[in-house]
Amino acid sequence: MEYVPTIGLEIHCELKTASKMFCSCPNRPDTGAPNTNVCPVCLGHPGTLPVANREAIRLTRLVGLALDSRILEHSKFDRKNYFYPDLPKGYQISQYDQPLCSGGYLEISDGGKPKKIGITRVHLEEDTGKLMHSDDKDHSLVDFNRGGVPLMELVTEPDIENADQAREFVKELQLILRHLGASDADMEKGQLRVEVNISLGRIAPDGKKKLGTKVEIKNLNSLKAVEGSVAFEIGRQTARIKNGEKVVQETRGWNEFTGQTFSQREKEEAFDYRYFPEPDIPPLAISIEEIKKLKASVGELPAKKRFRLAEQYGLGAAIVEIFVVNRDLGEYFEKIASELEEWVNVKEGDCENSDVQNHQLARLCANYLTTDVLGALAGKSFCEKEFPVSPENFAEFICLINKGEITSKIAKQVLAEMMKTGNDPSAIITQKGLSQIRDEKQIAAMIDEVLVKNQKAATDYRAGKQNAFQFLVGQTLAAAQGRANPDLLKKILLEKLAEVRE
Repeated sequence: MEYVPTIGLEIHCELKTASKMFCSCPNRPDTGAPNTNVCPVCLGHPGTLPVANREAIRLTRLVGLALDSRILEHSKFDRKNYFYPDLPKGYQISQYDQPLCSGGYLEISDGGKPKKIGITRVHLEEDTGKLMHSDDKDHSLVDFNRGGVPLMELVTEPDIENADQAREFVKELQLILRHLGASDADMEKGQLRVEVNISLGRIAPDGKKKLGTKVEIKNLNSLKAVEGSVAFEIGRQTARIKNGEKVVQETRGWNEFTGQTFSQREKEEAFDYRYFPEPDIPPLAISIEEIKKLKASVGELPAKKRFRLAEQYGLGAAIVEIFVVNRDLGEYFEKIASELEEWVNVKEGDCENSDVQNHQLARLCANYLTTDVLGALAGKSFCEKEFPVSPENFAEFICLINKGEITSKIAKQVLAEMMKTGNDPSAIITQKGLSQIRDEKQIAAMIDEVLVKNQKAATDYRAGKQNAFQFLVGQTLAAAQGRANPDLLKKILLEKLAEVRE
């Protein structure tokens, strides 16, 4: 009998708004002293009235449209009743039977093949406060700065089958949220939190899948945690079933140090939250025209951008992914590419090879951005506003390399100086005397000196040792401080070696 995992995700995302969900307090849960970004509304004082955050509603609908969800023309808020110390009102304002968004899907890459993960709903609620427990477990403190922050919740269909798919779903959703400007979705800061529902079912002889007992894994705050917890839980449940033990319906946590899930509490039956319509907030309505207008603002999503960058610029998948993940860097690249295309059009006109040339220049530009520039940033995010090199100057830099004005070794020196000063590359080359040496007599003289100092290498080459040739090329380039034209250098060196042979 074959056992198969059935996995669904519940994802909570703090939205990027100026104020909280139902009051004017600043949405800054991680700044300021505890309980300073609070007011009577988000503290649940009697007699206060909540007012729904229009921007949070817009962002939630925007996310829904990006996931091909149906935007409900009529929706409402509900009271979700349960007692917990970080919930000051004794209930949470959430959504139940009429959410903002219903249905939809997110397509992920499953081993290079596309797979659609269904979306059940996307709704909006308020976040809770943050509990902090003492080391001696004698007492707990609560900070309500986070209480009332707009919290979007996304619930998937149980379409996920393994740990890799779960990780890819969260990763792709994170990219979409950032591209839409809905959230920074920083999992380490708690802006994106994942809960996993997983059961191990079996395939009966008739081919039908029978679900097993559901286990919930709470508060996963990294992609590694999502992947690791799912993989471990599949293994744990498989072992229990094979040993003839029952899988208990329970809530479990994740220990990143041991790489294991652990039991938190058993769940014998579903909790009754006693939902009822929020009486202090009127129902929400949106017209078809408003939905169409909002959909037009979704823009280019990561999946479409991947395809376009590969097709338009001839880039490989690895570099494309860097530009998709680092949105600012990707936009900077496209500005440079536009400048390069203009240069090709001026130089080549309607030449049939212009597309090939554009792709060559684009790939050259992309390589320098993803290696030298990102390397110089040493792990910091690229920000065009803070980067001293304009797209025009970077395009000129790429053109100088392509035209053979500077060697690859000199190019690194020029780029380093550009990133330091922001100066024009041609000016830097002139000021520092870095222009390429193309004078045949000058190169020949350098080669003569190298051959005199390295007679054994010349003899080895004559004996058929090809590595000796590369050694002599390197020695000559070193003598020229990397400025000698490589092609011209190799040509003259071969001629000189032939003379020696005779």
